[in-house]
Amino acid sequence: MFRTFRHRLLFWFLVFISSSVLVIALSFAYINERESIFNNADLVDQSYVLLLKSVKAQQDFFSYETKNESYFQTSESQYLDRYETLLDSTQQLLENLKLPNEENLGQAIISQKNAINESDSLFKILVNKIGERGYKDFNLEGLMREDVHWLEENNLLRTKDILSLRRHEKDYIIRNEQAYIDRLNLEVNRLKHQILSGSFDRVMGESVLSRLNGYQQKFNELVSLDKLIGIKDNTGLKKQLDEQIFSLEANFGNVVEATREWSRKAFDRLTLYFGITVIVLLIVSIVISALIARKITKPLTELTNHITRFVESNFTLETDHPIIQSKDEIGSLTQNFSVLKDEVISQMKFFKQKVEERTKELAKANQRLISLSEANSRFVPSEFLDRLGKEGIEEVNLGDHVEQEMTVMFSDIRDFTKISEGLDPQQNFDFINSYLNGIVPIIKEHGGFIDKFVGDSVMALFPGSPDGAIHATLAFERFVEEFNSELKKRGKSTIHIGTGFHTGNLILGTIGHAHHLETTVISDAVNTASRVEGLTKYYGAKAIFTGYTLSKVQNSNGIYYRFLDQVRVKGKSNTNSIYELIDPFDRLKIDGLMMYEEAMQLLDANHIEQAKKILQKLVDKNPGDRGVAILLNKSASYLKSDIKIWNTSSNMVNK
Repeated sequence: MFRTFRHRLLFWFLVFISSSVLVIALSFAYINERESIFNNADLVDQSYVLLLKSVKAQQDFFSYETKNESYFQTSESQYLDRYETLLDSTQQLLENLKLPNEENLGQAIISQKNAINESDSLFKILVNKIGERGYKDFNLEGLMREDVHWLEENNLLRTKDILSLRRHEKDYIIRNEQAYIDRLNLEVNRLKHQILSGSFDRVMGESVLSRLNGYQQKFNELVSLDKLIGIKDNTGLKKQLDEQIFSLEANFGNVVEATREWSRKAFDRLTLYFGITVIVLLIVSIVISALIARKITKPLTELTNHITRFVESNFTLETDHPIIQSKDEIGSLTQNFSVLKDEVISQMKFFKQKVEERTKELAKANQRLISLSEANSRFVPSEFLDRLGKEGIEEVNLGDHVEQEMTVMFSDIRDFTKISEGLDPQQNFDFINSYLNGIVPIIKEHGGFIDKFVGDSVMALFPGSPDGAIHATLAFERFVEEFNSELKKRGKSTIHIGTGFHTGNLILGTIGHAHHLETTVISDAVNTASRVEGLTKYYGAKAIFTGYTLSKVQNSNGIYYRFLDQVRVKGKSNTNSIYELIDPFDRLKIDGLMMYEEAMQLLDANHIEQAKKILQKLVDKNPGDRGVAILLNKSASYLKSDIKIWNTSSNMVNK
């Protein structure tokens, strides 16, 4: 049927393409239908959650706004606004649902819409009735109190009588009991009878009687509204609303469960149909593949195997090529390969000797390049090259740079000048290198790399979050303990280190001249980190970091820290919040953290005297805590001065 291999291959290729297109089309249809099923189920879940939230907003309205004078004055309520928003969202989601009539889901959703509307209407009636009733000086309760205030201001009744009325009124409002209603009406009727008996002149008596009648009428209207609303004793409209909501939530919950069950069944059914279709197509594909292997690939396989054996023999196999009966492109390819093979064998014998000679030369050159690369990596960190996007130092050019947010760390040995004075030059270098051999691996282990060494100081960079810098700093303390233990064994003075770090944008790049390059970091964050490290001496802290660094920490579990101060360091106009990183083994500081935080809150609230007492207790427990001692001295100075506002920042330009 097909005289050329190209035509046969094209035919089978079109068969495969058609099958693939069919599978892709079925996959898209399956995905779309699956998404439609789960989307409807999710919409029902979301609408149910929103309904529950709207009910919560209703309850919050009853709990807070019914006793909020601002609401009765402005008629504005955040809880009503939230309720309306949530209810609108619920109704909108229900409108977007496209559920089938299977298991009456569509009709159930319509029923829930109607139930929601009924509940909403009843709630709005309740809100209106609550507004009519009023509270304190507003609406009906306010009008009622205007009458009694008028009687008080005009001194037309005895103070004792007015107080009796007010007492019964308040008792009713607080306790909502019939006894107080009866007592107030009895008291008003007694006063009206007294007025009618002639205790006042006619004009004055009519005014008082009018006010008492108005007061009594409004009070009884208030009682009627309270019974209608029923918030206090959960009767009336409030009870009807609660019953409707209870029924609505229960029915809606049933709809949610029914929808989930429907979605599971629909998904299982869809998956079954799709699986059967895919299996059928897979069987068809296997049959087609078998035919292709039989009709097309057999001669190609024989030729390929022969070529493979020829290649595996290092191009020395001289056996005859396979016999191909077809006169198409495969037959021609087989004949041409036989000619090519003979020529290759001849040429390979010649080149083999040359290749062996050159291989030995290249091996020596490659070994030298590897040694040179390892040596260069000691001076220019591989991490620096990675940040610049360079594979090797030979690709670095003057002015190459990259901007990135990193955490800059400075670590320094305390009073190293005094230590170095007792050592000769060789001992100084040995001491520094011994110290750095412990510090540098810790930095690398926690994701950092060294930018430069300045004597006993180390400047390191930590890409990404500052978590690595924090854990590296804590690991420094364990190393220093071991290092000091060795120093003690040799009768040497022990060391202490201070570490400061700050997170910010910086520029890594190369500077210098075309004939002499140097890698460097340019950033205000570097200066800030250096100043922060310097503050460790003043505050007597082992490690200090900035507030911006704290905001970038991703996992603070197991990390102890405390706020030290708001400082302006040398060369900076803005202030920075600084925090002390506390060693997990420093139990004195950790045990006092709660008292420390309490003192800081009191200082922020300007309760300096109370804060000073707590700080004094902390100093008594831990006299070596310089951070607390500084705050104690600062608060003592404040109390002795005429300053009225606690100064939350410190000027450290000379520190």
